[in-house]
Amino acid sequence: MTTCSQLASPVYSSTPVVDDDALLLEEVDFKWLMAGLGWWVNAERLHTDASYATHLLALAQASGSGAVCDCAAQLLAQSCGHPHLASCCSVSTH
Repeated sequence: MTTCSQLASPVYSSTPVVDDDALLLEEVDFKWLMAGLGWWVNAERLHTDASYATHLLALAQASGSGAVCDCAAQLLAQSCGHPHLASCCSVSTH
């Protein structure tokens, strides 16, 4: 299984392009890594509740796990062009 830290760095441009398949894989990785720390992620709520998503990203940052933090950063970078997750883009994960 590919972990978040093994994925290629996102390419930044002035016009965000979101690869929905890559974003889905990133979300699945994030859910499993968070579950491994005892934090269950509600995918529907992650997409619809910006404060919930922000809270999860903050938990990931504070987890002390490099893999979780890297995955959160990758998810955040990939989600900035996504209509449901773009509200989280102002969150810092490092």
